[in-house]
Amino acid sequence: MIIEAQAWVAGRNGISMRDILQQIIEVQPVLHAAGTVSSAALRAIAAHAARRTILHSVETGCGATTLLLSHLSQNHTCFALDIGGSVASVRSSPLLRPGVVRFVEGPSQLTLPKHRFENKLQLALIDGPHAYPFPDLEYYYLYPHLDTGALLVLDDIHIPSIHNLFEFLRADRMFQLEGIARTTALFTRTDAPTFDPYGDGWESQGYNRTTLWRYNWRAWLHRGVPRFLREKVRNVKRSGIPAHRRTLVKIVAPNAGDRVDGSGAVSGAATLSGDMHLWVLVRRRDVSGWWPQGGGPVQVIDDRWSVAVKYGEPEDSGRAFEIAAAVVSPAVHERWLQWTHSVVKTGTYPPVQLPSDAGLLSVAYRRVRRR
Repeated sequence: MIIEAQAWVAGRNGISMRDILQQIIEVQPVLHAAGTVSSAALRAIAAHAARRTILHSVETGCGATTLLLSHLSQNHTCFALDIGGSVASVRSSPLLRPGVVRFVEGPSQLTLPKHRFENKLQLALIDGPHAYPFPDLEYYYLYPHLDTGALLVLDDIHIPSIHNLFEFLRADRMFQLEGIARTTALFTRTDAPTFDPYGDGWESQGYNRTTLWRYNWRAWLHRGVPRFLREKVRNVKRSGIPAHRRTLVKIVAPNAGDRVDGSGAVSGAATLSGDMHLWVLVRRRDVSGWWPQGGGPVQVIDDRWSVAVKYGEPEDSGRAFEIAAAVVSPAVHERWLQWTHSVVKTGTYPPVQLPSDAGLLSVAYRRVRRR
């Protein structure tokens, strides 16, 4: 183990880190009455922390880990309630390295959302309240601040509410599982982009790679049918639309898989009648909503159409985008017209959803990638 490979000298007052760790393990059973991490977990945290330079660290909960992290980190913040005398015992312990730990007392459900993180974290330990959804809440307020290569420690993974978070982390590309010590899991933050804490894109997360078959088997069977066949079936089944009014729409350019600039033209063909309207929408593939393009419905002349579209922002370079050319009913058309008026008025651009009912008369898709 790394702990064996390190010199572990010059801990405090000439005492080696190995000796400090042993002393913390000896006192941990009597620190407080609310339970504590295992000695195996303390050794694992020390071993993995020895691979890093820890300038700033955070933990929820308080106990033996606080004593240990006061020696492993240069600046440590502890969010905790004084349950079972944990904070008082740690504060008075001679094993606490002075001047390193800042205690933020109170429920982490209240203190974490209010806390201002001014530095990236090289280590975070989640061991606060265990009832659902509090472990997830703590993760939400901590993960955006984790530095690449940071150590994320999750304690008590045998508890179902925490095990759910463990399974999520194990499937997520932002983290790599380094090991499990009894009921404590240790992860390394990878160099994957930080998931937008204010967005969605649930389908891009590894944990959501597949939906639950028992609830979604009809959709799975539906996906097995080629899209052009689904379109034909949808048009045949469309109630209230005579056969001579059945709608066809297709995208001619850009081609599937083309690399595109930040903006460009999309063109195609469509056969419309009376109360049908064509809209062209764009989305980044890992985002669930769509953004209407061209400022409104697209004009179709001699069954041909063209519209200027925008593919996200400069930071979306290299991302996959999807184009949808949608022929919609008057009700959907009016709803999207209200959206265009709203964005002009407010300057905000919330996404819309493609209708899944009879409001969607026909749709064609095209996938491209931004340069």
